[in-house]
Amino acid sequence: MPQLALFAEGSADFYPLLLVSILAVVVPVVTWRLTGGLLPAVVGEVLVGILFGEPLLNIINESSAGLNFLALFGFAYLMFLSGLEINLSLLGQQPGSRWYVPHVALRQPLIGGVALLVLVIIVTYLALEVVQTAGMIDSYQIPMLLFILCATAIGVVVPVLKDRPDLGRMGQGLLVGGFLLELVAIIGVGVVAALERDGISWRMLLLLAIPTALIIMVWASRVGVERFPIIPRTLHELALTSAQLKIRIALALLVVFVALSQVVGTELVLGAFIAGLAVTFLSPKHGTSLRGKLDALGYGFFVPIFFIHAGATLDVGAVFDSLDALLLVPALLLVAFLSKMLPAVLALVPAWGWRHGLAGGSLLSANLSLVLAAGAIASDLGLVDDGLHGALLLTALLTTVFAPLTFSLIAGRSTDPDDGHTLIVGSGDLAATLAERLLAAGRAVVVLDPDPDAGPRWRAIGAEHVHGVPTDSLALVAVRILSTDAAVLVHGEDAERVVADAQAMRRINPSLRVVTWSSEPDAQFDQHEIEVYSVSDVTALALEEAIMRPALHHARSDPDSGIVEVTVLSSEYDGSTLQDIEFPGDVRVLIVMRNGEAEIATGDTTIFLHDRVTLAGDPEAVAEMSMNLQAGQERSRWRYQLRAAQRAASNR
Repeated sequence: MPQLALFAEGSADFYPLLLVSILAVVVPVVTWRLTGGLLPAVVGEVLVGILFGEPLLNIINESSAGLNFLALFGFAYLMFLSGLEINLSLLGQQPGSRWYVPHVALRQPLIGGVALLVLVIIVTYLALEVVQTAGMIDSYQIPMLLFILCATAIGVVVPVLKDRPDLGRMGQGLLVGGFLLELVAIIGVGVVAALERDGISWRMLLLLAIPTALIIMVWASRVGVERFPIIPRTLHELALTSAQLKIRIALALLVVFVALSQVVGTELVLGAFIAGLAVTFLSPKHGTSLRGKLDALGYGFFVPIFFIHAGATLDVGAVFDSLDALLLVPALLLVAFLSKMLPAVLALVPAWGWRHGLAGGSLLSANLSLVLAAGAIASDLGLVDDGLHGALLLTALLTTVFAPLTFSLIAGRSTDPDDGHTLIVGSGDLAATLAERLLAAGRAVVVLDPDPDAGPRWRAIGAEHVHGVPTDSLALVAVRILSTDAAVLVHGEDAERVVADAQAMRRINPSLRVVTWSSEPDAQFDQHEIEVYSVSDVTALALEEAIMRPALHHARSDPDSGIVEVTVLSSEYDGSTLQDIEFPGDVRVLIVMRNGEAEIATGDTTIFLHDRVTLAGDPEAVAEMSMNLQAGQERSRWRYQLRAAQRAASNR
């Protein structure tokens, strides 16, 4: 067979890929255990690449054509995943009626991202002018260096922010800002390179071919789905079979846009990023199984190969051959960090505070991927000499290592989004029923009630009670508004009051989720990002369930039925199959929800951290299992302490 002939002739060398694969497994484990998550895995991958690559041991190098291709495809796939991370619903959100207030407007991801883009370009240009005045670079080098240094390593930013879901909209603002910086830098490098090669010519218009192809593709797909309903039906039928049709289409889009980039003469990073945007437009829902599978394929295989290979093939030797080139490194480092930190102070700090603002600026300072590509282009065009090229590569390496680490040190560790409690604002039967149901489901509930005599009533059902109203700052401190994950306002008919209460709470906790109900739509709710549920819709949904699924409706309507849904937060159960878990009493798992899709549970079903599982059984046993799933680590420590005390007593 031809395949066997390849192996026999030794033309297919798997040893470099074997080493890279082993390092890809070992590095995240080592970095996590040694730093507790402060050092991102991508940084460790670049460092081990340097150790085993050409800069030091020279075990991994560019002699393996197969590994080179996989690394290049990994780079394209990383840019593809970057495009997938864009949350279109957040980009389309209106800043509200107070759009003219800076700290309100800058919280909108697109506005904040554009502000970052403009400020970074201005500060980078001014900093380069200072470096040029000092005689360290020439004036003709400024345009190319401007776009190289204003870019950010979105391939580093995305994996780091992906591990910090607690940042919420601030993380989306950083992503959008990073994408805009990378996109403008890519286009800018392409324009400067085209001008150097051909001057002003019609070929520059070819850059518009890629976004034009995106628009045509999105329009054609939507028209096709509307006119030919067999298309979405076929996609759905083949999505979960061995054909995995949606995955194949997504990867085909990646290759199509990368090939298109090659045809028009621009860098593949632009085509790969636009391909990710295309999938985002065609499948806008985040958290679906399609996104999960694409993420797993990328971060599980292709992306680590790129980062390890990038570190292994960095050529920074030229910078040490010249004192002038060596002195350029601190100057370029200063430009790289100053051009991101100062705009962060102006665009991020007003919206998110000093801690998160400075952390975001430090993360955006990372710059690796574009320096690798644009530095080689600039060197080929004669815009930079070997010394400056080496200084750029060393600067990129240092920023890639220190920017994520600085971000982690400033931002602190990730907080668990499920550690908070639900706040119910108001009184009456609706508030009491809701509190009872949330408590039965294992949620911590705090009630902010204006009635000073309502305390015994709330304590009788197990809810914490605070007397006051949301416009009272002391009352908000008492309900621990900063650790509240959602606030439910039961007085939904009074829209003015709901808006006033929401504004008062968000002055202290800007990212607070506010939920209410209404019998009539009100534009104020959308303007102030308040989740509103229609009484008629909710009632119709309940009646439909009562007719179509009466047994389930009866069980869900009874808070003491023993059916609850909880999030798996204990690492004790991470990766366990249901048949291997010891459940108390008659508890059973009915449904497991992961990445936006529900699965009927069987004995072979495996659960992971942050899965949502529906439990059924005796209420007391269900409550115990809920506690185990959500606080297993605490219970394990209690068991250990109890056993230690028992051993100490027996020794005496």
